[in-house]
Amino acid sequence: MALSSYKLLQELKNSTKHQCLTTTGDDMEWGWDTLESTTDVNISKDTLEVVIHPHASRGTGAVRGDMPFVPGHIYYWEIKVDGSPTATDMIVGIGTKDFDLESSQNEYTSLIGSDKKSWGYSYKGVKHHDGESLIYGQKYDQGDALIGVRLDMCRGTLEFFHNRTPLGVAFEKLDNRHLLYPMVCSTACRTHFTIKYCRSMPVNLQLYCLQAFDSSKNPLIPFGIMKMVMDSWWIPKSFPS
Repeated sequence: MALSSYKLLQELKNSTKHQCLTTTGDDMEWGWDTLESTTDVNISKDTLEVVIHPHASRGTGAVRGDMPFVPGHIYYWEIKVDGSPTATDMIVGIGTKDFDLESSQNEYTSLIGSDKKSWGYSYKGVKHHDGESLIYGQKYDQGDALIGVRLDMCRGTLEFFHNRTPLGVAFEKLDNRHLLYPMVCSTACRTHFTIKYCRSMPVNLQLYCLQAFDSSKNPLIPFGIMKMVMDSWWIPKSFPS
């Protein structure tokens, strides 16, 4: 999938650092799973924020989202990351249900992406999968970064965004026979991961129609349809042939 260049994204990204486009708690499609994490995390009551190593760090803490990503859908979510620039690693990514979150509780490591069951984007600007680390995108080591993730469970692609700047497809040919989940991990003390936005759509005729609309405010487009276009700004404007 090529880098997506849609107008509304360009309009939004310059203001993301202090004015994140958010959905309300009732509108969020998923949150952090209080039963799927290492022991050294605090999850907020609304399940939208997790603090990893709230007091002291003795290894790698991690948490999984509470909703699986299913085949035939496209997903987009944004996570505000605030952590130490001296961490061994902080990673936003995805993984399968049977990926072992607790395997590195007593060691400092790049957990997400350490095996074939997980894929991640590190704050160091590298991508991790199957134990391999490759240079990928911009570092987010200055704190208060907004990391976007777009997962296409129809085409098997995963791409990331830094403050709504697209970084390109990080991984392809993901096996959509397995359900995938959002995940984060960190070795640093008091690392905050906050879900700011999450949306999904089935890949169907409605999605293709939304792709065809220009995001500019065309007066000929009915208000209801324009609202749908504005709400679906995260959908790529084209798919590869």
